[in-house]
This record gives sequence, structure tokens and C-alpha cells, in this order.
Amino acid sequence: MLADLLIGAILLVAAAAALQQTLELTPVVLPLALFAYLGMAMLIAIARDGRPLTPADRVTLGRGVLVMLLVGLLAAAGDLAADPSVVFALALVAVLLDGVDGLVARRLDCATEAGGRFDMELDAFLLLVLCLWLLLLERAGAWVLLIGLWRYAFVAAGWGVAALKRPLPPSQRRRVICAVQGLGLAGCLIPGLPALWSSLIAAGLLILVSYSFVTDIAASWRADPSRGVSP
Repeated sequence: MLADLLIGAILLVAAAAALQQTLELTPVVLPLALFAYLGMAMLIAIARDGRPLTPADRVTLGRGVLVMLLVGLLAAAGDLAADPSVVFALALVAVLLDGVDGLVARRLDCATEAGGRFDMELDAFLLLVLCLWLLLLERAGAWVLLIGLWRYAFVAAGWGVAALKRPLPPSQRRRVICAVQGLGLAGCLIPGLPALWSSLIAAGLLILVSYSFVTDIAASWRADPSRGVSP
């Protein structure tokens, strides 16, 4: 596992340094990206508890490198505002790779609960990062952050509301909406796309993700055993 994490760090440093030098970006890009990566690596090490990464986990880790690179580039948002092609490309690849780790897990029969959790948390973080990019590039107002914050608000609410702490059953609706969120937010970063269009697309995505979470909240509340109601 440590070898995998080290390789990921080396790739991130190389990519961040290359972009930083080629595009003449602020020197903050590299340390910010590396700091974000170290945080992710610590969480992975804790979750895996010494167990090696599976092939599917390595794909997710590679996607994590792209996400943390996007985090580092946030420091240079002003320099990239005129031409966010690099940001759009990284975001699109990170979103499209979301289905690859699942495919690898099924084909090689290496799916694990920890791997699924890693993938889900990275998805949530990527959405928040993409929302930050839309805000910094002035493609949408501060309200766009609500798209990425919904997941964390739901988790935080579970600390005080027992009904929301119960594991949610698998849902095709949830998977589809998550995929639409990623593709939609990446699409909002297309170079040259008018800010009005980006705002309209993001508004639609906010309505869609809000519907999904409200549906889950209502279902969790109805299924709460303490209320004596069955699912």
C-alpha cells in the first residue's frame, strides 16, 4: 500500500510541477496539491489498516491524483480563467474514470467495502472541488457550492438525527444522479461556455441532487424503527 501511495505522490508532484512551469502558475500549486494528497493518503492508510490496495483501488487512487491536482490548481484559478482547458480536461478524465474502478472490481472480483467507501468519498469530494472551480471562474454564484455540500450536510445531520445514520439501501437513482452531477459540472467548465449557460446547468443539477437527498431523508425518516414504521 505504501508503495502505491508513494507512486501516486510522485506522479502528482511531476504533473503539478510540469503544469506550474509550463503555464507559469503560482508556486503554491504544487504544495497545495501535495498537502491535499497527503490528507487523502492518511485517510486511505487508516481505512485500509495495512491491507494492500486492490487493482480497483489503484484505479481510484489514480483518479484521486487528478482530483488533488485540481485542488492544487485552485490557487491559480485567476491565471486559468481566460482558458480553463487544462481544468476541463482534468475534470472530465476524473469523472469518466469513475466507472472504470467499478468495472475493474467486477472483472477481477476484487470489490471491497473499503474500496467502495474510498470511491464514494472521492466522488463527493470531486463534486465539491468542481463547484469551487465554477465559483472561482465566475461560471456560477456561491449557491453552486450547495451541490457539493449536500453530501456533507447529510452526514453531519446524521450526528444529531439517528434516522439519518442508518445505511442507505443501494439505489440506481442515486448512482445515476451522481454520474449526472459529475458530467454536468465538468461540462460547465467547457472553455468558452457562456456563464449564463453554466449557471442554468448548475441550477438544474442542484435541483436534481436536492431531490435525491430529500428522497433519501424522507425514506430514512419513514424507516426509523424508533417511530414504529416499517420501510
